[in-house]
Amino acid sequence: MLLSVIAGSLLMLTRTDIGLSRNLVDSARAAALAEGGVTLATLGLLDPDPETRWKTDGRHYDITLDSGTLTVSIQDQSGRIDINMARPELLFGLLRSSGVDEATAIRLADRIADWRDPDDRTLPNGAEASDYRAAGLDVKVSNRPFMTPDEVQRVPGVTTAIYGRIADAVTVYSRRPGINPSTAPRSVLLALPGVDEAIADGIIAARVPADDDSATARATGFAAVAALIPAEARRYLSGGISNVYSVRSRAVLHDGGVYVQEAIVELVPGADPPWRIHAWRTGEVTPTDAPADDG
Repeated sequence: MLLSVIAGSLLMLTRTDIGLSRNLVDSARAAALAEGGVTLATLGLLDPDPETRWKTDGRHYDITLDSGTLTVSIQDQSGRIDINMARPELLFGLLRSSGVDEATAIRLADRIADWRDPDDRTLPNGAEASDYRAAGLDVKVSNRPFMTPDEVQRVPGVTTAIYGRIADAVTVYSRRPGINPSTAPRSVLLALPGVDEAIADGIIAARVPADDDSATARATGFAAVAALIPAEARRYLSGGISNVYSVRSRAVLHDGGVYVQEAIVELVPGADPPWRIHAWRTGEVTPTDAPADDG
């Protein structure tokens, strides 16, 4: 009886170890596939043919392989709001459109601007180190640009929940005060004054068609987009691309494994290699990333 118990325990341990090993192998396979998706996106950005070059407005590219499927998207960072450069009014618009109440949005927009600027002068609704000390808070204001977008959570009041609402709309890589409406995601367009959901959807619909990236189509698309921008929002626009892109690659194995790889890629013409990776991290797997349940 004792031998039977020992044998049963060993069998259970063996099965557990096999299951863990299989999960590790599946995870590694999915990770390798997702990382390959980032490489494919980089090559797509470097394609010299404008007709086949991958688009950078967040549209999805679906690729089916023997081991699974890839869904890859590229977002030009010029379409996002640079938290180091944007005016407080644009930061306010983003916070309001993401569901933050008006009073909090006004306060946080000025606090972000005070946090990044080199001086100790406080904006009307912001706070510098002396203001936090007066409020009894031990907060050391950086007085320098944010190094990464998620660093904005160091600003008192920018909670994890608030950052989660704006994470896909902000950057530190565009290095410009405005946004490019031709590549901006919907959440960024809604941050512009005078832009409602209908206008934002119209701007997205007016962009360059997926099957036509000719110079004529780009010019026509830009003119159509510009015509839809309200006059009060035009001061927050910046033209041109940034050469820095966020890439999201989701891999789904045929047996159900899922992995998301995210990267910030900058194209560097003339360098060897002609690209630079600024950030590389495991992305969050959302409910829409999971494989469909056929049962």
